[in-house]
Amino acid sequence: MKSIKTWIILGVFVLLVIILAAASIRIVPPGHTGVRVLAGQVRGQTTEGLRFVVPFVEQMQMMNNRTVAMEMSTEAVTRDLQAVRMNYIVNYQLNTDASANVFRTIGSAYESIVLRPIVEETLKDITARYAIEELITERARVSADITSALQVAFTTRGFTLERFNIVDFHFSPEFSVAIEQVRIAEQNALRAEQDLARVEFEAEADRERARAQADVLRLQAQELTDTNLAAMWLETWNGVLPVFVAGDSQGIMINFEDIQGMGQQPTVEVGIPAQTEQERQQQILLQNQLENLLNLLMANNIVVSFDDAGNVSLEIPED
Repeated sequence: MKSIKTWIILGVFVLLVIILAAASIRIVPPGHTGVRVLAGQVRGQTTEGLRFVVPFVEQMQMMNNRTVAMEMSTEAVTRDLQAVRMNYIVNYQLNTDASANVFRTIGSAYESIVLRPIVEETLKDITARYAIEELITERARVSADITSALQVAFTTRGFTLERFNIVDFHFSPEFSVAIEQVRIAEQNALRAEQDLARVEFEAEADRERARAQADVLRLQAQELTDTNLAAMWLETWNGVLPVFVAGDSQGIMINFEDIQGMGQQPTVEVGIPAQTEQERQQQILLQNQLENLLNLLMANNIVVSFDDAGNVSLEIPED
């Protein structure tokens, strides 16, 4: 009988020992810190591995020191009062030496209690410093400003900010339409600039052609001497002097006897009576032109001869 009681007592003792051993052993996993809590008070922290605690009195609270990624989305307002939604990722780490203090002051739900509000407030503050188009054109600077502000805020609370990464922006439908209109306007401006360059090129080509034509005309004008003009006129002349008649028997009378001798100044008489002052001026002009033509023939030693029928022939001297 005594033997049975002894075995029962021994079994109970062994069971108590096992229970006490199990209650006093804690394993801190890799990348974590164990915070010792004795009778409701934080009594320090321990690193990863097998650790012992006071059974039923002391607890071991595990704090994660690994890198954690927070995927967030925040609505903010830019400097020009445009609404924008930013999607981003924040990578952070709980500092090992700050684990006990964070647990004491914040608890294990520090992400929702402290970190997310800090991130959202910082992002809204930085976004309000930029115009909405600057969020696109200066995206790297915006990200750098947010990163710098978060690093300060995280460090003072026992955390390390490893990386802040902007995923994308979502703008209002009105601003998206405005961006599309700006893009179309830039394309139209580029097209207009190209058209202007083409027009200027064509205008320059026209000016070059005009200068070339002017050079040709200048060279031709240098060749148009009195002798050459007379020769070109005679090459196309049919040998018959022109007759000008303004009525039944009125016209222009030329004294060809003066031309035959080549010794006197030829004279031209217009036999058309002038009715008005304008007609008289036209007659004088025509008379002067004919006299100049005859003088040109005489000056170039061109021999004028007539036959019985009144036809005129010219002999041009050879050079």
